[in-house]
Amino acid sequence: MASRAITIEIGYSLTKVCEVDYKAKTHRIYKSFTVANGAEIINDGALNATPEYVANLQRALAVNHVKTKQVVFTITSSKIASREVMIPFVKENRIADVVNANASDYFPVDLSQYQLSYTILGTVGEKNSQQYKLMVIAVPAQLLSGYYELAKALKLEVAAIDYASNSIYQVMKEECAKGKHMIVKIDERSSLVMAVEDSVMTFTRNVSYGVEEVMEAVMSTLCWGEVTSVEQAIRVLQRNECITLEDKSKTEHTETEEAHIGRPEPQPTVRTAKTKALEDVMDAIVPLVNGISRVIDYYASRTSGEGIERILITGLGADFKGMSELLAQEVNMPVSVLKEAAGWNLMRNFKNECFSEYIACVGAAVAPLDFKQEAEKRGKEKKGKAGSSAEKGTNWAPLAYSIFGVGLAAAAALAAIPMVGYAKLTKTNMELKTQAGSLEDIIPIYNEYVAVQTQRAMVGAMYDATESRNEELEEFLGELEDKLPSNVNVISFSSNTFEISINMKVQTKDDVGETVEQMRTFHSLVPDKVTVTSIVEEENEESGEHAVNFTVTAPYQAVGYEPPEETEDTEDGGTDADAAAAAE
Repeated sequence: MASRAITIEIGYSLTKVCEVDYKAKTHRIYKSFTVANGAEIINDGALNATPEYVANLQRALAVNHVKTKQVVFTITSSKIASREVMIPFVKENRIADVVNANASDYFPVDLSQYQLSYTILGTVGEKNSQQYKLMVIAVPAQLLSGYYELAKALKLEVAAIDYASNSIYQVMKEECAKGKHMIVKIDERSSLVMAVEDSVMTFTRNVSYGVEEVMEAVMSTLCWGEVTSVEQAIRVLQRNECITLEDKSKTEHTETEEAHIGRPEPQPTVRTAKTKALEDVMDAIVPLVNGISRVIDYYASRTSGEGIERILITGLGADFKGMSELLAQEVNMPVSVLKEAAGWNLMRNFKNECFSEYIACVGAAVAPLDFKQEAEKRGKEKKGKAGSSAEKGTNWAPLAYSIFGVGLAAAAALAAIPMVGYAKLTKTNMELKTQAGSLEDIIPIYNEYVAVQTQRAMVGAMYDATESRNEELEEFLGELEDKLPSNVNVISFSSNTFEISINMKVQTKDDVGETVEQMRTFHSLVPDKVTVTSIVEEENEESGEHAVNFTVTAPYQAVGYEPPEETEDTEDGGTDADAAAAAE
């Protein structure tokens, strides 16, 4: 019989708890429930459990008859760093030694303050030159202490601490055995985007947006009844169409009509409380959808071969009605809610149809990364060495000879190195480590800088998309006043974001030609596209006066277009450039 474990994922508002089989080949979920956190107890993964929170969690475990004493925590934090690395194909029990030996190359920080773990993504290369492909993860040791304190207060033993992306990967790796798949976990204040290709996790990114503001928008209105708690807000969003989709085809049709007939007069509209509530929900959800979309576009742009086969969403916000449709509309790819995974009978194990929020919990007990506090790690290593020595007996001679041989070889190697050079390299190494430690505070500043740059690029792109030549209509009117012949009578004029149309009257067809030629010199218009679309000759029967009525259409130059600088002619009729060339 497989041993059981309690798996816990602590969010900002809710704590998700499951009782599952621990490190078993077959997966079974015995219990699942959520506990309201009350006061804010977590900040970017750092836990500071209050006595009230501990009491609520103890009460929930007792009410649900959970008696298991092993606990596995799965955590998410922007402070957790990950790197994809390649190492030699060594024995699996030596991988940790290789990772620790090269850790300073992977993470330029003071590693004495971090705990390392890894997961094997696969192997690369031919049989004689194979290498391991690893995902190495570094978590601040201080981040782990809060979870050990919570386990101690609950009188539980920490079996492991896992990273949320690994927890989800353990659930999805068989489901994603072929092709490229994107999994998006939507939480309260952040979202996790990861890619799995042929059962290998190839990409993971955090998005600093979640659904907390969406739930607050629902709680701030009475349109869906009185909503006073996060749990109620979640149920409202799961059961009601709070997330509405924009009809893009209708919008494009309207814009096309406006381009041809001019912008219509604004019609007065009545904004009901329900309309305002829906708008507030959409305003809150747009940054989340845009952030996820940018990460997916980035992944798609940096990978080659077959495209993304499907996008699955999970987490707290996945079951919100309309969420998958809105994201699908934004990324222009099919998006569905994670409902089943190969090797897991999720629909049977969860009586509640909305179980996306528990996915990281159930996967945490499969193959956790097993972060440990340094004191606990040293204790286990010491215990393991003592047990090993007792099993082998007291024959120390082979060990003594081995130590002597290793020491002799090391002494010979050291003697071959010039002492002056060794001392210099040692000093340089210490200086670099000190410098790396002093620069650790730059990491959050750099992350903030990257976020601001991303936002600035997004705002710039939005601004560029709204620019049109219509904003510079004054430039065209100025050219019209300066260059149009004085005998031209402008009857009517219209303009949209792409082109202008002018109806004019002159005395002869020669005047028509002269007018068109003048308009082809306008810097604001495309010269080759200035065309006469209609021409009608008119004659006043009473006065006998003759006139020609004609219409000219022309597209604007592109936004940002600058006319080339004109060069002055030299005395012999050539340009300055020609004169310079002749002089050479």
